[in-house]
Formats: sequence, C-alpha cells, structure tokens
Amino acid sequence: MQGTAIVIKTLGIALQYGLLLLLLYFVYKLMKFMKKDSQHVVEDIYAVTEISNVEAVLTVLEAADQSMVGQRFAFSNHISIGRGNDNDIVLNDSFASHHHAEIALLNNLYVIEDMGSVNKTYVNNEPITGRQYLQSGDLISVGSATFEFGR
Repeated sequence: MQGTAIVIKTLGIALQYGLLLLLLYFVYKLMKFMKKDSQHVVEDIYAVTEISNVEAVLTVLEAADQSMVGQRFAFSNHISIGRGNDNDIVLNDSFASHHHAEIALLNNLYVIEDMGSVNKTYVNNEPITGRQYLQSGDLISVGSATFEFGR
C-alpha cells in the first residue's frame, strides 16, 4: 500500500510540473506571437510616417539663367515659382510672372496651379487650367524654364 501511495504522490508531482511546463510553453508562444505582431505594427507606423513625409523634387532642365540648369529643389508641402524674390524658386526670366505657379501637396498627391500668369504654365507641353495633378517624370514649363517633377 505504501508503495502505491508513493507512486501516486510522485505521479501527482510529475503532473503538476508537466502542467507548469505546459503553461510556461503557452506563455512563451504567446509572447513570441505578440512580439512578432508588434513588429508589424511598428513597420506599419514607419510606412505611414514615410507617406506623410513625402518629398518631391523639381530638377531644372532648361532655364534662361544657365547656372540654374541641373539644380534640384526638394520640398514637402509647397513650393512657389516666379520672378519675385519671395518665391521658393526665383527665375531671372522676363517670360515668368512675378508669382507664376505653385505646387502643393493635396491628399498625398501633388498639384500644380498657375497663379494667373500671362504666359501660362505648361505640363508636358500642354497649358494647364486650374489645378492639375502631377506624376513623377512630368515636365513643367514656367517662362523659359523647364523642370522635371519627381517623387
């Protein structure tokens, strides 16, 4: 009888340790899953941050002032182009208006708008009216200057 009691007691202790090990294994797997899931959340946060910090670039392909050719103008939300000194890109060009055109970020897309210039603003050799969405590679003409838009 006493041998049976020892076996039952030993079996009970073994089952308790087995249950404890099973519980620890479950917690380990749960933590591993949560860590993996949190990495996806962090990656998603970085992706959203990258979208909100979108930068665009205007590269000068042609200009009346040859020293501007090849210059790159990076911007995030807004850039203005014209002959006036208060523009982000100042053109020394009699064919450009004082405030000729503006490019702005609208719903994560860039739009260009002619500001009522006399000689118009052109995108891919077509005059624009109102706002026009820009795509990477579009050619923008303001006065004698031609820019390539890129994202």
